[in-house]
Amino acid sequence: MALLNEVQPKLAAASGVLRDNAALGSGGVPHAVALLDAACIVVLSIACGAVYNFANFGQVGDLNRYFGVGIAVAILFSISAHARGLYLRSQLQQLGVQIKGMALVWTIVFLCLVMVAFALNASDALFGGTFLLFFVSGLGGIAVLRWSTRRVLVEIFRGARGKRQVIVVAQSGRPVSNSVARAIEVHGGSVCQTILLPETANDSALSECMREVIDYVRRRSVEEILLATSWADTPLIEKITGHLRVVPLPVKLVPDAMVSALLERPLVELGHTRAVELQRAPMTRPQRAAKRLLDIVATVAALPLVLPALAVFGAAVALDSRGPILFRQLRIGFNGRPFQIYKFRTMSTLENGAIIRQACQGDARVTRVGRVLRRFSIDELPQLLNVLKGEMSLVGPRPHALAHDNEYGQIIACYAARHNVKPGITGWAQMNGWRGATPEIDLMRGRVEHDLWYVDHWSLWLDIRILIGTVLRVCRAQNAY
Repeated sequence: MALLNEVQPKLAAASGVLRDNAALGSGGVPHAVALLDAACIVVLSIACGAVYNFANFGQVGDLNRYFGVGIAVAILFSISAHARGLYLRSQLQQLGVQIKGMALVWTIVFLCLVMVAFALNASDALFGGTFLLFFVSGLGGIAVLRWSTRRVLVEIFRGARGKRQVIVVAQSGRPVSNSVARAIEVHGGSVCQTILLPETANDSALSECMREVIDYVRRRSVEEILLATSWADTPLIEKITGHLRVVPLPVKLVPDAMVSALLERPLVELGHTRAVELQRAPMTRPQRAAKRLLDIVATVAALPLVLPALAVFGAAVALDSRGPILFRQLRIGFNGRPFQIYKFRTMSTLENGAIIRQACQGDARVTRVGRVLRRFSIDELPQLLNVLKGEMSLVGPRPHALAHDNEYGQIIACYAARHNVKPGITGWAQMNGWRGATPEIDLMRGRVEHDLWYVDHWSLWLDIRILIGTVLRVCRAQNAY
């Protein structure tokens, strides 16, 4: 941490090596791309409306309506794309990420418009074929626009100023890292000379080396000096910069091995300085809000079908055996916060202590009705109440009993990272067959690996896929007893 405190003011300088200051160094290009997207969406909306109406009715129709729809879609699209980070400078040149991300945002925007239109009983506002043509042509337009944007950005990088002649001043045994060397080449630089600093750290030897550097840059058309030394050697860095003040060239400190690994992580603004993001939250605020909205909308929409089933199965549990209808147990939720989970009682015992034995095949504790409920995961339906209370999500790592959390947390590395998102009624592990009891530690490791993958790769579309896949898998009723 002492090293990080010393080099914190130099992070901005080092990050300049990794991008071209004349191209994407400012925030102008991302804003220009966002404005271009919005303009193209509005134009496409008007064009689709005019073409569809002219082809079917012989007239272009009310262009003001199509203009209004285009504005609404452009605003929703821009907000959603910004929330997903698709306009970040680091993302704009990744063609695959851009096309996939933009297509997902485009689809979500149109699904939201459809839901709003039907909720307001204004489905005629979708303009029939015009709306469908707008959606389909927009998907193709996104791919073309992103491909064109990437080509332009590459040309800006490589052709704005031509090849810059760069000289590297390095310590023996500390060459420029491969990532920095590739960045220099990609962003229009060419290393014309590498001068090694003297191994003995005396002032006379350093002065002689600096004279060699100064003579070289004055004889050649060098545009930039890169200093490749240990960031921990602050006195050496200060001496070198003191010598090089006599030349009117930029001197940049490139990251050493340790700092290079840090700089691969995002740099975030922290007041008037910058900080290295060593760990990011699994979801941003807009993403958490979107996931919560999906939970509420899907749960409320399912209630008319679920409530009668809850009443029937609750009555069956009460008639089959003595005891409460609902089983409550303490579980660990988001950020390690405990909560009471609700399930239909499926056993003759109510275990909630330091030792809890998992159900196994042919378990005598399971009641007759409970066996049916567990087979088709119907016993989990009361957890919709946990979802409405905000303690759980429809999709997420399954919460385990406290006794099992304590046991596996000591055996499996990163087990606690499952709590970085809300627990779910179903999850990525369950959809991939990791369901039921885990009598062997390897079975739990496999489940945890899938849970951690979900935490790292969450998306709204992934939640929808898991919900659909879970319904199909539950019908097969595997590994449940």
